[in-house]
Amino acid sequence: MADKQDVEVPFLSNVGMMLTYKCTIACPHCIVEAGPRRKEEMKITSAFEWLDQLRDFRDGWVIGISLTGGEPFYNMDHLIRIADYAFKLGFIVSVVSNAFWASSREEALRVLKLCSSINMISVSTDKSHQISIPFRNISNAVWAAKKLGKLYNIAVATESDKDPEYLSLLDNILEITDRENISTSYILPVGRAGRNLKIRECNLSPVPPPYACPMASFPVIFPNGKVIACIGPPITMPSFTPLFLGNLGKETVQEIFMRAESNYILHAIRTFGPRILIDLLTEHGHSDILPDKYMNEAICDICFKLFSNESTCQLLNELIMKDETFRNKIAWGRYYHMNESEMVGQSSIPDPVR
Repeated sequence: MADKQDVEVPFLSNVGMMLTYKCTIACPHCIVEAGPRRKEEMKITSAFEWLDQLRDFRDGWVIGISLTGGEPFYNMDHLIRIADYAFKLGFIVSVVSNAFWASSREEALRVLKLCSSINMISVSTDKSHQISIPFRNISNAVWAAKKLGKLYNIAVATESDKDPEYLSLLDNILEITDRENISTSYILPVGRAGRNLKIRECNLSPVPPPYACPMASFPVIFPNGKVIACIGPPITMPSFTPLFLGNLGKETVQEIFMRAESNYILHAIRTFGPRILIDLLTEHGHSDILPDKYMNEAICDICFKLFSNESTCQLLNELIMKDETFRNKIAWGRYYHMNESEMVGQSSIPDPVR
């Protein structure tokens, strides 16, 4: 029998804060539809209040704060004030950026020196970004991060891992860093990409990918206070989606996060992957409402297709409440795979056969 997986980052221990929808560019695949004309921005007072609540949650359970957008560096004063406050509260602070500011090594170093409270930077690039932001900016940002001893990674988005432009970009990135510092995400027809992207037939399969979703452990707070369970497609959906956790304009972090602990759909996705929800619907005779095809490798595609329909969301909740076996599986799956016992004992759950 394999040992429990203790390498998983604990649930709710890292939280994203989307500081702004404003960005220097308007990529055709942007899920939040950020761009130069957007004006929405998280208020400093709100950010400070929510950071205070995050610090107090379970007496310091939240360790990391990830500042994202839009483009957080668009408003440097705003970014630095929030990063400094988070750092003073004891958080590990990271930021996501397109590196528009890294036009030279000297400028990249100057900018990152101003952000002394930021421990890690994630630099985004892909073929759309590079129409406006050349690869040398990425190289300069990485060089400056190394120079200052900051952690970094390079995040690349692509329609397919076989796309020649993606593979060419990957070769360029590997000249400035190791593969372990590169992460790839798949572009979905969501947000602005919903109008600009047509998924090719070769990227589709009748069988959904089986992977669990690590990103569902890290909720994101938006400028208006809404809290979404991840940075994927649910951020574009109405509040009926089960991955909409609440709104800090109406509730506290404590109330929202404690409710998330008993969200079976969320923990099914974290522990087994969204495919388990497909299996649940099929087992209960609802295969007729399921999609015919899914994007290869892109588990976010499953969530988007399931949770875009309110009646499907309601049906899943009804099935789960009636299906004790499914609830047991999620509870013990969290315990065995994630070392999380919060759901064990919530109902009459027998000791599992191992």
